[in-house]
Amino acid sequence: MIYTGVSGRERHRRAQEVLTLVGLGERMRHKPNELSGGQQQRVAIARALINRPSMILADEPTGNLDTKTSVEIMELFQRLNKEQGLTVVFVTHNPETADYCHRVVRIRDGAIERDERRTPTEGIYRSIEDVTTASVEASSVAPAM
Repeated sequence: MIYTGVSGRERHRRAQEVLTLVGLGERMRHKPNELSGGQQQRVAIARALINRPSMILADEPTGNLDTKTSVEIMELFQRLNKEQGLTVVFVTHNPETADYCHRVVRIRDGAIERDERRTPTEGIYRSIEDVTTASVEASSVAPAM
């Protein structure tokens, strides 16, 4: 933003705005080593949002996160899409991450294998009963190795 001529005051205001948007407004003065992995991922999302893009490309946005934090990150992306009209393109190998998307394009060996549009079955689109049931099921299933 410095190179585009955005003033220091405006940069600070935008930083506060996007950190609050991703749920980190109260952690603005913390250093990276004082943040959890999920909080660091939220900072990365805030950095992507600060210049007000119309689209974000997210490569494995939940790859190094635990299940609970992954759900929070995906629900954040859903909220940004719904409330701000932000287009988010995910690259993932995780089918659970793809469940949060309106459209899933599966690519195999460099060619489109399937292109499906659907209603997301996760996050803000689920009822609270579904979330409770899914949380219980997820906590009782060991991850595949």
